[in-house]
Amino acid sequence: MSTPTQKLVEAFRTGQISRRQFMTMLAALGATAAAAPVMAHAPGIRTAPQARPLKQIEPKVLVYGASQDIATIDPSDRVDYSISAIMRQLYDRLFRFEGGWPQPVEPNLCTEWSTNENGSVWTFKITDQAKFHDGSPLTASDVVYSYQRTLRFQRQRSSLLSGYLDVDGISAPDATTVVMNLKTPYPAFDRLLAFLEQPIVSEAIAKANEVDGDEGAAWLVDHEAGSGPFTIKNWQIGTVYELEAVPDYWQGWPGEGRLAGVVWQKSEDAGTRKQGLLAGNFDISDTVSVTDVEEINNTEGLQALVNFGLLGGYLKYNTQEGPTADVNFRKFLNYSFNRQAFSDSQLGFIKDMVSPIPEGVPGYNPDNQPQYTYNPELAKAALDASPYAAGGFSIDFVYVAGLDFEEAGGLILLDELRKYNITLNLVPKNWPDIVGACTAPVGGPPIAFIFDQFPPLADTWLIEKYSSKSWDRPTGGSFQACSFYKNEQVDALLDELKVTVDADRATAIVTEVQALVAADAPDLPLYVAPNVLGIADRVKGFNYFGDISVDFWRLWIE
Repeated sequence: MSTPTQKLVEAFRTGQISRRQFMTMLAALGATAAAAPVMAHAPGIRTAPQARPLKQIEPKVLVYGASQDIATIDPSDRVDYSISAIMRQLYDRLFRFEGGWPQPVEPNLCTEWSTNENGSVWTFKITDQAKFHDGSPLTASDVVYSYQRTLRFQRQRSSLLSGYLDVDGISAPDATTVVMNLKTPYPAFDRLLAFLEQPIVSEAIAKANEVDGDEGAAWLVDHEAGSGPFTIKNWQIGTVYELEAVPDYWQGWPGEGRLAGVVWQKSEDAGTRKQGLLAGNFDISDTVSVTDVEEINNTEGLQALVNFGLLGGYLKYNTQEGPTADVNFRKFLNYSFNRQAFSDSQLGFIKDMVSPIPEGVPGYNPDNQPQYTYNPELAKAALDASPYAAGGFSIDFVYVAGLDFEEAGGLILLDELRKYNITLNLVPKNWPDIVGACTAPVGGPPIAFIFDQFPPLADTWLIEKYSSKSWDRPTGGSFQACSFYKNEQVDALLDELKVTVDADRATAIVTEVQALVAADAPDLPLYVAPNVLGIADRVKGFNYFGDISVDFWRLWIE
């Protein structure tokens, strides 16, 4: 097993970190090895991280250059990277999930938790210190209400949760205790809850803003009813998003200072985000182009941080409509994608995917078959086996406007499809529009470049992406299920995977599902992408936790 120092040297050697980052991190490793304390906890007991005394650092507003809008902040609606980034600041959850990488499960509202022998009944003790922003106490009943509200709404946020929990399966025996009785045993349920990050909303505030029985849904699109470290200062969807800190936030501030507030400045163009960073207009910029890493690292006072987590990039095909409804045409597309050309376009900052789930997820099979590499001969054979061998038509390739790496993928495929008399239309769209188009197959994107990220749990990856129950329902699907894939055998196996407690059987199911999905080719698992963040040296407290964005609660500016 590689030591931390060996991993650091390898990261420097392969260009994943700059020389300055290498020297800084090497020094930190030495200090950690010399001074790391030994800590122990009683089994089943977790205590909240202790906030350190703040230095006399004047809180400042941080300007964040983001690639994406924030379409809604309703705690029961849906999630993506921008929604999650802001919800972490406005609301508390049972657990924190942003303490580092790999993601540790840390307490937030939950101070202690336990389960019975088979993982079917979970008990959570809730702090009595948390307060909503209106000053009212947060109690176990608010936790129950928040989870029940999400389960009642049956929108994307409920997708994984509803497989294990019903509305009547959660209760509050007293003001600081929540009990969840699962529909099926699940020993990793605490990690799933940590990943789902259900925001805890004030029941009183939600109901006070109810219109026609919507439980405050219309109001909560652009208002909040939380207890987190920040509140809303100015919120205009598509225009400006401003937060201000709660100085006496109940859990305190974990760094040596804190922020006064955050301005989320959306800019879809990677070049604009880079220029904003170089000019000092942005303190942090996310989704930095890999072609800008060197320039940022060579600019005084700035650095580009390149980290790989579990952010998987897929070309997703609409398996229910148009040419992509044909399995042979989908295989043709997969064999037509020139992976080496794409890697070159990203300066090698990629990790190839050969399976529907990425390496690092338990059950990942590196030998899964079929594997789709660039192969014009196999591409031609697959096209000839489809009804579309003659070409003479066009098909849309939908991607997020301003993301140059997604556009690069489209251009590479476009160039290849020309050889077969097929026109690929590159269609840039705002992310919320893509999410909306993924609700149902009718009108869904024929080909969409979409990134998925789940915790290292195979069931969450496979069920959300490949179970037809994730999209074929009255409330529609999500961007994760934008292939609209339906295979009865896969559905049955995934239903079994939800309830099995036999580790060997679970592994066998995960292996079989990977092979079945690959054979049907509902998507092209392309690569694990790096999360590239441009950040000013004056920003302190950043800790990579596998996400595109940052946790503003932990940051301050010197």
